Amino acid sequence: MSSRSRRIGAALLGSTLLGVLMAPAAGADDTRPETVTAGALPTPQTDGIVLSVEIVGNTVYAGGHFDRARPAGVPAGGAGEVPRDNLMAFDLRTGELLPWSPSVTATEFESGADPGALCDSVGTDRWRCDTVFDVTAGPAGDRVYVGGDFDRIDDRWRSRVAAFSTADRALVDDFDPRVRGRVRALSATADRVYLGGAFDGVGESDRSRLAAVSPAGELLPWSPTADATVHSVLAVPQQHRVLVGGAFDRVNGQRRVALSAVDSTSGDNVAWQWQAPSTDDVVTDIATDGRGTAYFGSYNWEGFNPRFEGRGAVRIDDGSTVWMDGCYGDTQSVAVAAGVVYAASHTHACAALEAIPEDGSIDYQRLTAETTEATGRSPRDVNHVSAGDPVPELLPWLPNTNGGPQDSPWKNGPWAIDANSEYVVVGGEFTTVNGEPQQSLTRFAARSVPEAVDNGPQVPFRAPQVSRDRSTGDVSIEWRGTWDAQNSSIRYEVMRVGTPEPIHAVTRESWPWQIPTMRFTDTNPPAGDTEYWIRAVDSDGAAIGSPQGSTGW
Repeated sequence: MSSRSRRIGAALLGSTLLGVLMAPAAGADDTRPETVTAGALPTPQTDGIVLSVEIVGNTVYAGGHFDRARPAGVPAGGAGEVPRDNLMAFDLRTGELLPWSPSVTATEFESGADPGALCDSVGTDRWRCDTVFDVTAGPAGDRVYVGGDFDRIDDRWRSRVAAFSTADRALVDDFDPRVRGRVRALSATADRVYLGGAFDGVGESDRSRLAAVSPAGELLPWSPTADATVHSVLAVPQQHRVLVGGAFDRVNGQRRVALSAVDSTSGDNVAWQWQAPSTDDVVTDIATDGRGTAYFGSYNWEGFNPRFEGRGAVRIDDGSTVWMDGCYGDTQSVAVAAGVVYAASHTHACAALEAIPEDGSIDYQRLTAETTEATGRSPRDVNHVSAGDPVPELLPWLPNTNGGPQDSPWKNGPWAIDANSEYVVVGGEFTTVNGEPQQSLTRFAARSVPEAVDNGPQVPFRAPQVSRDRSTGDVSIEWRGTWDAQNSSIRYEVMRVGTPEPIHAVTRESWPWQIPTMRFTDTNPPAGDTEYWIRAVDSDGAAIGSPQGSTGW
């Protein structure tokens, strides 16, 4: 993995916008699924790290490790900042911070060993671990379940897992399992809540990193075992399975590295074909769109090849591979909506997709979108993907964040992502989005949402090189294109100063790592010094203009 990280989220508007902004016809017959726009909407911020976001109706619930929240555009400590202890909520449509403010905390303990960056030092060899790792909605949307390190909510004992009613956002009285250790993952069905993490029991009963409780909080007999931390669980009751992802090598004593499935009632292992490329792979998140496929992301803690750090898709019924994208760069979270797999990662070197080259103009793309379906074949052997293997298509959705504060031990940027047909919500440790200050939360909207913000052709977009042939009088115009954060095709219009309409137009595919150079000869230019500029227009009508180039005489 590269240690370099460059921002590619340049400002939307560049040097000069001139003329009428006209959308090109290119892309009208594009059959690829449409992503949300790449311009960030105003969103509340926290002073820490957001590890989970969950869209429930028109509310976003966010959990993590933070003490305060503030409105969009406000610096830390500024006007409107309010206390928020590891949980908060905001309106999905408006970005308004909601008043819900449960106090999520934990009992202090003594230890000579540092328990990690997600715990707080409260004195010499004294610590408090109260992070929320997962926020998950119940299937009816009437509850949200939260899991983590905490043991108290609003001064009431809640050992690592709790439930809130979405109607009044009140803590559910009768849901009070006593989990002995960290809960990292939750998945809820109508009659069960599945737990995954690093715990060794619930109440007086032993459970090895996996357990299930009823909606009333009663421990159920379901008790598969994993030999290392479980990071993600996904219950699929229609197929009587629970998918399990994490750092484990064995499930129920059988070799099942990083990703597996167990029976949703008995907990027994079920038929499963997928195998991790490396025993050092850790599956971090699993999502589905309800069509029989699971999408997942991973990181590799060792760094040797082959390794799985990008995204993959498997059939839920047997674990057979649908596709692997072959990308490098740890993936923290995935979400799927409207035929698109959105990911929070630091993706780079996607040679199987012929995208985001390590030696290109960027290193890390921290927010990506891919097709849910395999649309092509890998042209080469790369990492764990072989030539001819099915691969998805990288979609033109390229907003970006930074990696986070300078003192972060991870610098992962985004850690969590959720999506529906109209919005994508992202949480993490980042402090900028598209180059602008914004800490730990952001959101993006579909084109159908009136408030959606376009993030189109990018700057810098330099002036064309202009020269006149002294023998013929013809003028040669040459220019290097730009790229677009939400469209792969850009129409380039050659504008002659003093002429209202373009004298030439050409449409080219443009990515940050694949920027074309174009040429045009004006065979009917006016005499004397003549100036030209280039207008770049995408299919959403967003446009920028280059500076002017001159013949010089």
